[in-house]
Amino acid sequence: MRLSILDSPMRILANFKVATAAALISAALLGDAVVGAAPVKWASTFSVSSKGAFIVGNPAAETKVVEYASYTCSHCADFERETVPGLKVQYVSTGKVSFEVRNLVRDGLDLTAAMLARCGGKGRFFGNHRHLMATQAKWANGGKLSKATIAKLDAGDIHGFMQASYVELGLVPIMAQRGLTAAQGKVCLADKAGLKQILDMTDEAVGPLGLQGTPTILVNGQVHPEVGDLATLKPYLPL
Repeated sequence: MRLSILDSPMRILANFKVATAAALISAALLGDAVVGAAPVKWASTFSVSSKGAFIVGNPAAETKVVEYASYTCSHCADFERETVPGLKVQYVSTGKVSFEVRNLVRDGLDLTAAMLARCGGKGRFFGNHRHLMATQAKWANGGKLSKATIAKLDAGDIHGFMQASYVELGLVPIMAQRGLTAAQGKVCLADKAGLKQILDMTDEAVGPLGLQGTPTILVNGQVHPEVGDLATLKPYLPL
């Protein structure tokens, strides 16, 4: 603000007040901008793809990693335990890599778990997913199923099978550890839209993509069957 010796004291004071107010507003806006520019916590940012699969990380990341997984696959449990934590910390957290989990259902037990993993939506999926993989040895045993429950699956009563296997496999107390009540679990198992999305992902995996097993990793749409851990995945990730 330039002052002239010809300006009256009152005018000088008025101009000073205007300039001061403008400076304060500018500082406030700058402060908001600084706050707004805080780093995004990409490793706890969740979204859902058009396929109904769940994603952690920046949806616009330049490198998109996809895992086709099965809940009755021991190698998938190993991948979740040994590889995924490092992937999230070292890469997803930077915003340069996103990680998506898609279903490749192998059996009725797998389908039941896949439906339960979706309970609570995107904010709960990755915790549910990790918990089901971590407890796989406790519930993924078809020998626990009664003949009546198996008969439901043979007869094409998928919903009846899942409701019964939820109880017989011991998944009720296992998912209770995630805060899911038995009633809530039954509602999730009756989700027809979710069931269709899971089966559609499976159909795409074994059909057009021609996948032979789980876990199978894709990076930016390209299948990499040789990837089984972080070391073999790193060549396809940004530096």
